[in-house]
Formats: sequence, C-alpha cells, structure tokens
Amino acid sequence: MLDIKIKITIAAVVFSCGWIHSPSGCCPGKSADAAETPQVELAEDQASVEGRSIAGYVELGLAANPAISEAHFKVVAARHRIPQQQSLPDPMVNTKTFLSPVQTAAGEQRFALGVSQKFTNSKRRRTKAAIASAEVSAAMAEFQRVQLEITEKIRIACYQLLFVQKAAEITAEDIETLSQISQIIQRQYEVKQSVTQQDVLNVETEISRVKNQLTVLRQKEKSYRGRLARLLHLPPQTDLQITDSLTAVPVEHSLQELTDKAIQFRPELAGQLANISRDRHKICLANLQRKPDFTVGLNWISTSSSGLSPVANGEDAVLLGIGFNLPVYRRRITAAVGEAKAATLASSSRYESLEDQVGEEVFDLIARAESSQATLEMMQQDIIPNAARTLELSIEEYVNGDIKYVQLIDNWRALLRYRLAEAQMIADYNQIAASLERSVGGIVP
Repeated sequence: MLDIKIKITIAAVVFSCGWIHSPSGCCPGKSADAAETPQVELAEDQASVEGRSIAGYVELGLAANPAISEAHFKVVAARHRIPQQQSLPDPMVNTKTFLSPVQTAAGEQRFALGVSQKFTNSKRRRTKAAIASAEVSAAMAEFQRVQLEITEKIRIACYQLLFVQKAAEITAEDIETLSQISQIIQRQYEVKQSVTQQDVLNVETEISRVKNQLTVLRQKEKSYRGRLARLLHLPPQTDLQITDSLTAVPVEHSLQELTDKAIQFRPELAGQLANISRDRHKICLANLQRKPDFTVGLNWISTSSSGLSPVANGEDAVLLGIGFNLPVYRRRITAAVGEAKAATLASSSRYESLEDQVGEEVFDLIARAESSQATLEMMQQDIIPNAARTLELSIEEYVNGDIKYVQLIDNWRALLRYRLAEAQMIADYNQIAASLERSVGGIVP
C-alpha cells in the first residue's frame, strides 16, 4: 500500500531587528559625518552570503541596499545646513581707484578701500537653524521609513522564495506518489486487465504535466532569487539559500495595542510632526521680516601729501558707516506670514490624514492575518488530513475495482492542490506579518 506522509510543522518565529543605520563609504575628501559608518565589504565570503537566515539577509540588506545609503546621505546633507543657517554672511571688501584724482585741501585722493559686514537678526538666524533642524528630523524619519520598507521587501522576497521552493518540493513528492499510482495502474492493466490502456496513458500524461509544473517552479525560484539579490545589492546570479523553513509567524497583539504602537513609532508620522514644527518656525521667520538688518562698514581713503592747497597735510581719510534696511512693504510681510500659517494648517491636516491611513492599514492587515490564520488552521487540521486519508482509501478501492481512474486522479489532484495552498497560505501569512511590522513602525514581538 502506498505510504503517504504529510509533514506539517508550525513554529513561532520571533524577529528581533533594531534600527540598523546604513553604513556609508569613506574616502579622502568626504566629511566626518559621512565617515561615521564604514562601508560594508560586499566581496565577503561567498558561503556567508549564500546561506543565511531571513534575519541575516535583512541585516545584510540594511547594510548594503543603495536606497538606504541614499537616505542616509540625505540626513548627512541636511545636518550640514544647520551651521550654514547660523552663520553671518561673508564680509564684503571693495576698492576704488580714482581715474581722476580727487583734489582736496588735505591732498589728492587716488585710492579707497572699504570693508563691510552685514549683521542679520540673530533670532532670524536661530529660527532658520531650527527650520533646518526640523528638516533633519524629517530626513531621519524618511531614513527609518526606507529601512522598514527594505526590511519588508526582503522578508517578502524570502517568503516568496521559500514558498516556491516548498511548492517544488511538494510537487516532486507528488510526482513520486503519482509514479507509484502509475505502477499500480500498470500492474492492474498487465495482471488483472481490469483497466484499459487509456488509463495507463492518462497517468503518464499526468506525470509529464506535473513535471512541467516543476520546471516552471524552478524558473520562478531563479526569478525570486534574482529579486532578493537585487534588494541585497548582489549580482542576480548569486545562489542565495535561506536556512529558515517555511513556518507561520503568529501575531498575538490586539488591534488597539498595534495601532497605538504605529502612532508612536511610525516614521511617516514622526516626519510629518517634524514638518509641522518646520512650518511653525517659518511663521516666526516671516514675522521677523519686520525687524531690520544692519550693515557696518569701514572705509579708508589714501591721501597724498601734495595738493592744490599749500597747507595739504597728506592725512588719510577713515570713514565709519552704518546702514539698515527699512521693512516698509507691510503687504509683502503680511502675505508671507499668511502663507506660513496656511502651510502649517496643511501640515497638521496631513498628519491627521496619515493617522487615519495608519489606523486603517493596521486594521486591514490584522483582519487579513486573522482570516489567513483561521483558514490555515482549517487547512492543516481538517482538509489536508481528510484529503490524504481519502487518497489512501481511493488507492485501495481502485485496486479492488470499486472506483474508476478519474476519481482516483481527482483525489490525488485535490491533495496536491491543498498542500500547495497550505504552503501559499503560510507564505502569505508571513508576508502580512512583515507588512504589519512595517506598518507599526518596528518589531512586532
């Protein structure tokens, strides 16, 4: 009798992955900020790259993915804007050479040298620096968002690869099962003559069809490996192997708990709060246009000792000048304040909209996870065991001549379909868990 073994293992997998900052390259001429994290050597031992757990591939992707490096350097660039906003403008130096000397009582004046410095309002400079600091916070939130997104994509790619590998394994096992069924049919045809030759040919055709499905799965496996390699910034032909098995990751948190976590840790919300802070500082900056800026200048004029006057003494002239702008165009300043206030209200509305989107997304993912978990439990506890038992009985009944070939093959197809559906459900469930982790802005214990 055909021995059908169905091995179903459900294990809880807990992912632990903190905020891993993307390493960046360091070469002569780059700033100290850019050199804080050394670049990861991609040409590492091939075995360590090709054989890793899902968490290991996530770690590798966070270190090597170019999108994370891009977000990291945007943070570095934003930080360099703060000292620029705090600084005074460069002093101005100007010279004048008189093509026709200026005749004065003290003597002829042929050359003048001046130095001036504009002193912008100190509170305005501090406000601009605060705006730049808020932009740094927004860039940091974007950096964290990209990290979560890449983490989600890597895990989804890993689960897709594990599914297609499991599907290929199940299909290969069912080819063996079908081959044994074919032997039974062949024996029935040769010994008892209780079946027609058409049954023999049909089962051989069925074997060829399943082998073709196995070939398609092998091709998909290569495609998913290429997708994972791209996320890891590796050559697409890298033979990546995942040491983890395809098992379900239980999510045992309430909707309210995960929603609160998402509101607290979701990078998009943190970034939008930074944008609100930036826009509020812009209101203050617009109001500060009512205060003038001062320019202090010192001029020196060279004077010769000879001149038209007999009492020319040749003493040089030194002048001190102070100037300031007059903020008299009030309509422009009022319009700037109104623009900044409207932008702040728009940012606040955007934050509320993001809150609603986050709540809806978490609710939808939890609902999908619960539905998938319930269906998976039914598949594992009822449907597959019953289908396996049905196939066993069908083989016995076929040998005894109680059922036809069509019923036997239908029962075999049903078991194969259910086993593949189980693997797909586990992969989908884990992908939902990966998306839920990204949605709440961190790790789901």
